[in-house]
Amino acid sequence: MRKIDINPERPIEGAMWPTAFDPADRGVRVVALSLITSAQMAGDKLTSLASELRDGGAGVDDALHDFRVAIRRLRSWVRAFRPLLADDVSRKQRRHLSKIFDATRATRDATVHLEWLHKERPVLSARQRVGQAWLSERLVSQRSSGAEGALAAAADFESMMPKLTRRLSFYRAPVSELERTPRFGSVLAKSLRTQSEKLRRQLAAVHDFTDVRKAHRARISAKNLRYVIEPVAKFVGEGDAIIQALKTLQDSLGDLHDVHVFAGELVAATQESEDDRVRRARSRDPGPGLLGLARHLHERGIQSYANLERDWLNDAGAGFFERVREFAAALEHRARFGTEIEHKYLLTRLPPAALDAPSVEIEQGYLPGEKLVERIRRVTMPDGAEKWFRTVKAGNGLERVELEEEADVNLAQVMWGLTNGRRLRKRRYSICESDGLTWEVDEFLDRELVLAEIEVPTPDTRFEVPVWLHDVMDREVTDEPEYSNARLAQSPASQ
Repeated sequence: MRKIDINPERPIEGAMWPTAFDPADRGVRVVALSLITSAQMAGDKLTSLASELRDGGAGVDDALHDFRVAIRRLRSWVRAFRPLLADDVSRKQRRHLSKIFDATRATRDATVHLEWLHKERPVLSARQRVGQAWLSERLVSQRSSGAEGALAAAADFESMMPKLTRRLSFYRAPVSELERTPRFGSVLAKSLRTQSEKLRRQLAAVHDFTDVRKAHRARISAKNLRYVIEPVAKFVGEGDAIIQALKTLQDSLGDLHDVHVFAGELVAATQESEDDRVRRARSRDPGPGLLGLARHLHERGIQSYANLERDWLNDAGAGFFERVREFAAALEHRARFGTEIEHKYLLTRLPPAALDAPSVEIEQGYLPGEKLVERIRRVTMPDGAEKWFRTVKAGNGLERVELEEEADVNLAQVMWGLTNGRRLRKRRYSICESDGLTWEVDEFLDRELVLAEIEVPTPDTRFEVPVWLHDVMDREVTDEPEYSNARLAQSPASQ
């Protein structure tokens, strides 16, 4: 049957974070909108520190770094999913994002080099400090002159953001052949494999400290892979470990890159000092100091390359790339089956820790059916706003298929009438733990019952029951059907 596209213009602004089973068009756009918001906030902060940016300082240096990273994340995401976003993010806009990023480079490089010079000062001799002070003045001037470009970049992004946001806030949805719609997890898995293989090839091409361009290409690929996987790291196990490994790789490649960039700066500075040497007293000649700094810089580069070689080159990173392949496979599985992996526990009472946690009030009802359980849920936010969701579940116990989407209010209210006699009410508290997992405590409002649930990425994910649950936990009831919400909704509330 021919796929028919109409233009229902489904709004996704403020939408819930996508799942692996979501349509790829929706998932990619929700993440892109989030990245745009982060970049806008970083740009606003940088603009508010305009005067400090010209003079430098820890706070403004962090603000500049955050803006650069936010733009880089957005560019990496748009590039990775260009086929899905081509109609909404034009080639001109992609080039504009690239120019915005490039406009911040001069100030960033000068800031990084100044920081290194400051750290090196204690180990320099008196004559070498003359060169260090002379070079610092040069870099301070470069940072100040580059500040205007960085501020203009933040203003440019602010001006392009409304149109970019507006176009990404809607997507076209097919009215037929829904089962063939590409899923977010599948598209992500394909992108991760592509990015990972590209990084592996580029690392394999680095054989020596002097392989400047090859190491730089590997550095960019490592960033792109990290920025694609970061928004979905919690989807399945190993996500956080992969991110941490990529940060370590970025540190080694980034340090090597800074050494190569600063080496060029030192060469130019040395040439300038030689041209001006005849007008200087010997005691104030920066030349010896610059040569000393060059030696220190070379030692730093050799150490950075040694770390890279030990941890990543010559197949040292094989274990990492295997983890990425496993992560991609798990994403595809979640995309195919929409699997929910959840542990459930019966509590004797509401734990005190829940009272300090954010909560929402939930009413949900179940449509008639045995094999497939279809649920209509109304969620009332703390500010009184309401959202409706339609969910289909199949299976029992630890692993179940779950497909959920936000529902049209009018349709949901009509379907709600069909759930009469199969409803329940509860207040849900969400408590995030240090391991990145979230415990949800359900206090039922129509019966004396308190349950706690935790959703995990894989069946073998290990987790600790938090201390605040110890005194109130009765037992695990994951495999007891009578504690499923569908069964509870059909039982008298007094039970």
